[in-house]
Amino acid sequence: ATPAGSGPEQLVAGLGTRPAQPTIVPRYSVALVADHCVDRDLPAPPVVEPVLAVLDRTYALAADDVPSDLVEAATAGLDGASGLKLVREVVAEDLGEMHAAWRSAGMMIVVESAYRSHAEQAATFAGWAARIGKAGALLRTARPGHSEHQLGTAIDVTSPGWSGRFGDWAVDSAEGAWIAAHAWEYGFVMSYPADSQDETCYGYEPWHYRWIGREAAADQRATGLPLRRFLERYVGS
Repeated sequence: ATPAGSGPEQLVAGLGTRPAQPTIVPRYSVALVADHCVDRDLPAPPVVEPVLAVLDRTYALAADDVPSDLVEAATAGLDGASGLKLVREVVAEDLGEMHAAWRSAGMMIVVESAYRSHAEQAATFAGWAARIGKAGALLRTARPGHSEHQLGTAIDVTSPGWSGRFGDWAVDSAEGAWIAAHAWEYGFVMSYPADSQDETCYGYEPWHYRWIGREAAADQRATGLPLRRFLERYVGS
């Protein structure tokens, strides 16, 4: 989930009526593989809502799996970094409301990366592998098909001028602390929290948030479950 480049050229301009929040009903009807930190390319299992898809080092999306409702993050009034940032339309209003809230709190937070295609993720992974080796890259970013960015519901955020270690951002910056405390109120959860590598199979990423809807985010917070284990409850068609 390391920040990368811009998204595809085609996009949906403007927002219409607010899309419905996902309805979440646990299923538990499909057993997932036990060792999800093994690098495989199994198709992502069926889920009750696409935004609740389980993606990890084992389960992946197809190369041609592209959301049909991508809109510019700027449509939600969002401050952005350089380049085009796309999210699914179902995400945009909550993202816009979270943006308004952090601005009201005096925070400046920017989206560095949002939707990323399969091909873009392949380039991102290859870049990290060339830089730090494949073993290191596997902990830093997802292989193509395995990235939550391909869902169109994940964002990487930061604050302008932050010069410290990214791993310290959520603790040592007011912006990182704010979004860590409040993102769930707008349907976003931190996918890769600290001290959870055994569950997430990736390193700590305090900048990476995934939208799963307000109801699901509140439920996940109440259960205290890591995101992947929480999402297991909604696997099944």
